[in-house]
Amino acid sequence: MPPLEDQEEILYTTRKHWFVFVGQAFFIFVLALLPSLLLFAPELLPTQLLTTFNDLVHFQGNFNLSVFFLWTLELLVLCIVFFLLWTDYYLDAWIVTNLRVIAIEQRGLFDRNISTFRLDMIQDATVKVPGVLATILRFGTVEVNTASEESFVFRGSARPYELKERIMEEHHRARGKKQEVSIKPKTTSM
Repeated sequence: MPPLEDQEEILYTTRKHWFVFVGQAFFIFVLALLPSLLLFAPELLPTQLLTTFNDLVHFQGNFNLSVFFLWTLELLVLCIVFFLLWTDYYLDAWIVTNLRVIAIEQRGLFDRNISTFRLDMIQDATVKVPGVLATILRFGTVEVNTASEESFVFRGSARPYELKERIMEEHHRARGKKQEVSIKPKTTSM
């Protein structure tokens, strides 16, 4: 997390919704279980697939042993992919402070993008909830447009309406505070 400025306090933190990670992990889980059909239920697979597999894999020895070896290699690769997805899921966050919003996006193990934008520079905030399942589980995309014509997008956000409301509340507070400072008249001493 980037260091906070003087007088800056964290007010709200959000991450991606758990369903985003579960959807990706489910795909990995299915890929991990598919080769088990070759070992435990080869009669369920088409014979053409089995003969193609036998033609492609030329191990001397037991067929089950060669399938088990390749399955173990696949599980190793899928475990690495799973932990990469978990790292991306866990380290993505949006932090709302009393001065700014900090958007942290992890891309792989060694690539992190940290963007900040001041609350008084916000032009608009939009929430997009794609479909019935996202509505029921309350996740979606929050897009915040700033005065610099740059937009910040947080896909798969948990409770996107709450995040938008917190950002806009703090935006209005920051704008009001900025206007109060500029309106105060100067006092003259005599």
